[in-house]
Amino acid sequence: MPAEAQIDQQYVYNSKTGEKTAQVKGVSLAYVLKEKAGVTAENAEVIFEASDGYPIDPQQLTDIFNEDMDYVLAYEVNGAVIDNDGVTDNEEITVYRNVKVAGEFGTVFKMVNKISVGEATVPAAEGAVVNEETAGEEPSIVFTDITEEYKFAETAIIDLAKRGIIDGIGEGLFAPQNEFTREQFCKIIVESLSLETKEYAGAFSDLSADRWSAAYVQAAVDAGLFKGYEDGTFKPGQMISRQEMAVVAANAAIAKGLVTPEKLAKFVMEKSAYMDKASVSNWAANAVAWLEAKGAFTGVAGENFEPLKVVNRAEAAVVVFNTLFAE
Repeated sequence: MPAEAQIDQQYVYNSKTGEKTAQVKGVSLAYVLKEKAGVTAENAEVIFEASDGYPIDPQQLTDIFNEDMDYVLAYEVNGAVIDNDGVTDNEEITVYRNVKVAGEFGTVFKMVNKISVGEATVPAAEGAVVNEETAGEEPSIVFTDITEEYKFAETAIIDLAKRGIIDGIGEGLFAPQNEFTREQFCKIIVESLSLETKEYAGAFSDLSADRWSAAYVQAAVDAGLFKGYEDGTFKPGQMISRQEMAVVAANAAIAKGLVTPEKLAKFVMEKSAYMDKASVSNWAANAVAWLEAKGAFTGVAGENFEPLKVVNRAEAAVVVFNTLFAE
């Protein structure tokens, strides 16, 4: 980003405990909308969507373009990288702006993952470039780090990004190599089925109601997609394995009406082509076998399935796309 796009300044904001200040580093939102997204409108309503579903009041484009307001896509506050969800491996976007009226609340917007201008939608991660003059057309999405190693996942990644199911991490990056957690997979599977998030009922001892993923976990559990562990935990931040992912993907396919439980049960690992098929757990066998037959693991698994291998973002995108959206 050029120098004129960078912001490094002190912001004043109000909280329940009084006035506070923060030294914030980030990228000018006005710059991103004008220069990266090609927004040409001068006056429109702007909607920030938070990944945890927290409601954010609509903003005005005129305010965002007002240099005195200094809306910033922040990546560092008081010298520390932003971490609102307790997951250190993922990058997050928080938007700060200057106060417009003395004593004003609501000038800090956390966990923003999508910004809508009129009819145009701009992911905060800058993965999608949208021109408002062609807002009715399908947005163009480009991630600069889909190297040859991850080309097998490019179609799936772009498709899910266009559907708003999966986001980049900022600066036009997708980070295909980053490992995926159980709560992160909860989110994309809930989004894939267009399920409504649910108020967390507090069933798991290691998941609090204020965690960003709680509403997604509740929706996934209620829909029969995910289960917790026998000790009463959910392990939201634990990396998800291939066989765990397979079970959730198969459950999602059942929920979508793509396969019945009875048909799924007919697929067995004894007929699998994987060399290590005997290492797949019994509770995951039918799901793995059905997904293998469906071609869901194309590009993900080779001669061996490696059921305990941790899933990365590219692999998660491929399996979700091939299971739920590929024709």
